[in-house]
Amino acid sequence: MGEVDKVLCDEVRNKFLALGTDQGKYYEADMDRIKVDDLYVTRFLQHQKMDKDAAAKMIDSVFTWRKENGIRELDYSKDVPHYLTSTYFRNQDGEGSDILWVEPKYFDKSKRDEARHYLNWLIETRRGAAESSRITIVIALEGVSVSDVDIEFIKYFINLFMYYSPYVMKKLVVHNMHWLLNGIWKVVSVMLSEGARKLVLFVSNDGIYKEIPKDSVLACCGGPDPHSFEPK
Repeated sequence: MGEVDKVLCDEVRNKFLALGTDQGKYYEADMDRIKVDDLYVTRFLQHQKMDKDAAAKMIDSVFTWRKENGIRELDYSKDVPHYLTSTYFRNQDGEGSDILWVEPKYFDKSKRDEARHYLNWLIETRRGAAESSRITIVIALEGVSVSDVDIEFIKYFINLFMYYSPYVMKKLVVHNMHWLLNGIWKVVSVMLSEGARKLVLFVSNDGIYKEIPKDSVLACCGGPDPHSFEPK
């Protein structure tokens, strides 16, 4: 996260409040947090390369989006539908950040909306969320074909981390992407900012060990941890 500058955080808060947006569009709990949590404000600043005006506008757009999408009402703490759990947190990277594993091979396009809700809930309730933790994301593409790819969900996934989850994604590791998916990557890459593209790392086979400690790599990416999604 870097150092917190309280003076700078207060400037961003004041700029955000000066936008004059109807605060009924926000969760009261989100407003309470932004008023006292300098780490949270710093996330917006870091995401916007320390641009105070951009950070203030991002707070407004994120808070509006959160309320419109009912983020605080999401609850998958009990009885999670099994088909959603091909996206999950497990293990940490070399810097101690949690790893979010995504196995697109098992996505059900007919359940796309619920998959979006579940992803939001995972990010909202992740370990260390209150301390503004960051995460590493691994997309396991071994055996994934063009027909398996849900481009609409990919767009949502990208937008979530680019626009609505400030400074949460540390890096995105794409493992064993087949060359047939290159066309899809070209479509996706144009949606990314230059900064976001730099966070995407393509690795093959044991190349993943350069990004993730070997003991933390799951079987879906050829690692020693046997944990994996088991379709029913």
